[in-house]
Order: sequence, then C-alpha cells, then structure tokens
Amino acid sequence: MEVVATKVKKTKAKTKFWEIEEQRVLLPKGVSMETWRGGVQRLAVKWNEHGKSRRQTFPWTLAGLEEAKALNESLRREAKKYGADFGCITDDEKRALDRYREYIKEAQAHGYDYASAYEVMVSGLENRKTTSPDFNTLARFYFDKELMSKTDGELTEHAETVKNRLFNYICPAIGSKPAHTITENDVEEFLDTLKGLNGKRASATTRKQYLNLLKSVFKFSIKRGTIPAKYNPVANLNPPTKKKDAEPEILTVDEVKRIFSFVKANPKFYKFIPVLAVGFFCGARVEERAKITYRDIFVGGRDEIYISATVAKNGHARYIRTSENFRAWIEFAKAHGVTMNPSEHLLAGNTAKQRRDAHSKFLLTLKEKTGIILPKNCIRHTAASFMSEMKGYTETANQLGHDIAVLLNHYRRAITKTEAEAYFNITPDTV
Repeated sequence: MEVVATKVKKTKAKTKFWEIEEQRVLLPKGVSMETWRGGVQRLAVKWNEHGKSRRQTFPWTLAGLEEAKALNESLRREAKKYGADFGCITDDEKRALDRYREYIKEAQAHGYDYASAYEVMVSGLENRKTTSPDFNTLARFYFDKELMSKTDGELTEHAETVKNRLFNYICPAIGSKPAHTITENDVEEFLDTLKGLNGKRASATTRKQYLNLLKSVFKFSIKRGTIPAKYNPVANLNPPTKKKDAEPEILTVDEVKRIFSFVKANPKFYKFIPVLAVGFFCGARVEERAKITYRDIFVGGRDEIYISATVAKNGHARYIRTSENFRAWIEFAKAHGVTMNPSEHLLAGNTAKQRRDAHSKFLLTLKEKTGIILPKNCIRHTAASFMSEMKGYTETANQLGHDIAVLLNHYRRAITKTEAEAYFNITPDTV
C-alpha cells in the first residue's frame, strides 16, 4: 500500500489580548494572569532568587499592570546584565560586581588594563578610587590565605615574625599605595630605612629577609590573580650585597673568667649562669639556648644535654656531653636559688623571640659592666675552638651539630692544650 505524505498547513498563533478596565491590553512576556478563588483575577510576575522561586502579584487594573511591567522590565535588565549569575548571587555580590565593572572602566581610562576583583569584594570600597588593591590588602591576603593556611591557623613563632615584619614595618611604609603604583625605588627606599639594634642601617641579611618577604607577597598575589605580573615591583630586585664575613672572633680564657667572675659577684645575674654555661662550655647556638628547657639538661640522669629536632637549626636531634665545669656552674646556680623546674626555659619569656631578646639584653649588660667586646656568636665560636682542642674534631663537630669541614672552616681557632685545660677549669672556685 502506498503511503502518501501530506503537507500540514502551519498557522500563526494569534496574539492573546486581555481586557482590563474595559481596555484591550497585551501582557508582556514575564507577566501572567492568575485566577483566584471567586474568579478574582490578578497579575503576577515570577522569577528565581538565590535558588528559590519567587513571585509578586498586582491588582487587575491598569495601574497594577504598569507596576507589573516596571518590575518585569527591571528583572529583565538584571537578567541581561548578570547573565547566568542572575538569581544566584546576593545583592552585595551584585553591588561588588557593579563596582568591579566600574573599576575596569576607570583602569582602562587611565591606561591600565586590569582592575582587582579581590579589592572590590572586600568591605569599605564605596569611597575608594583606585585601580588595584593597596599593599595593606595584599599583605593581609597573603598572611591569611597563604601563611596561616600552612600552619592550620596556628600563630607559630615564624608566623609571628612575618606578621611583625609585614604589619609593623612594611605596611606603615608602603601599605596605603595601590599595588600598581609601587615601584622598585619605593621598595629600595623602604629597605634603606630599616635600622639595626645599634640604630645604624640594618644589615644586608636583615634587608634580604624583608625583600624576600615582599617577593613572597607579590608572587602569591600574582598566582591568585589579585594583581597582574607586570605590576610586580620586586621581580628584578636582587638581594642586598652582603659584606664578606669577618673571621669569627673568640674570647680568651681570661675574658671568659672575667665574665663568670662578674656574674658570680652579682646575685641578680645568677639566673643567667645556666645559659652562659650551656653556651661557653657546651657550644649550643643562641636559638637553642632560647628554646631548651631544664628537662633537656642531664636527660635520664646522664651528663648530657638533649637538643631535639625541633630545637636544632638543621632539624637533626643530637646530644651534647657536658663538662665538669659546666656541671659545677649548674650546681652553683641551683645552690644559690635558681629554680630549675623541668618545664622552665633557661631564659625568661613566653616566646623564643622574647627569650632571645632577654639574652641579647644581658650580653649588652655584660659588655657595659666588664668592658669586654662580645662579637657576634663569639660564645659559640669560643666553645668550638676550645672543645676542638680538648675533645677532638669529630666529637666537637657532632656536639655542635655540623660536619668537620664547617668546624675547621668557620669555628676552630689555634688553641694550645694548656689553654684548653685552663678554659675547662673555669669553675665557681677558680674565678
């Protein structure tokens, strides 16, 4: 049987008009008619907001129709303006998006092709006129989103140091500047303003630490899209040239005797005897002296000091064998009222930084009272030199926490056997 195809004639749908107050009207798309109980007719406008369906009704009057049209037109404009985001974002997010678009126009008008979305999304932008976030924003963004995330929100000693450098030194200098206006000169001028403990220009090491922190902040900001790479003012800055390290200096036997003699003669300084003894006769680093507790001394009743992996600079735990004169000074301090509770540190302070500061302050007092010059790290250098002669290179290197090559290149100095014996005979009875 042959099937014959027939052409279906399409007819154009007729436009539907409604009668309101005896006037023939057309309801625009988005405005509909609802019939309520009792045959009451209402006008309705429906839309989605934050994932939920919403509607608003108006009277079946010409005035109601105008109100419905006005709302419908407003919603259509927003849908066109925000696209797929319409109905999903909050009013604050819409306001931020509007402001972001204004920033883009402003940036382009001033020759910039970028405006920061992050700056727009944070509070307090209504009266701001800038085309990129200021450094205060970058610093806070880096500290909160990068540094603190690595510590699981814990304000560690390192985080505390970074926080101090960022918000007490860097931000007061360049914090209010929009990121795209910060130049290499701004950074170099800031680094030159840093001061050391003596009020002079900060060391090259200190300035390098601040520069590296700035590099980290800008690198993270670029990675997260907060600023574009071309506005990185530290990208081509090299660390300050460090002066050639002077040869480490050590103290003589007589100078060390004078130091312990002064402390022995002044009871108010007895509390510093343990930390001096750990430094001069055991060679512990300044950082280690600030972190070890009395629990770490004479561990298990043995004549040893335990430097844990978290305390040691290189992250490797080690033991330091104590000398007879070290033990004599510890007994002297204990006999003269120095409390040595296992949980207590050798220095006073809630943080390692506070204890290091207390250590530095005490050394300045020693310098003033005894007239003995105390070069940087001279206590450890002195200990390493005398220990090398008394205990040999291998044992000394192990107890100091490095290898023999470092000991011979950086710490050991020519010491005679007689001097070494005299050094380790510095006791409370001989000074």
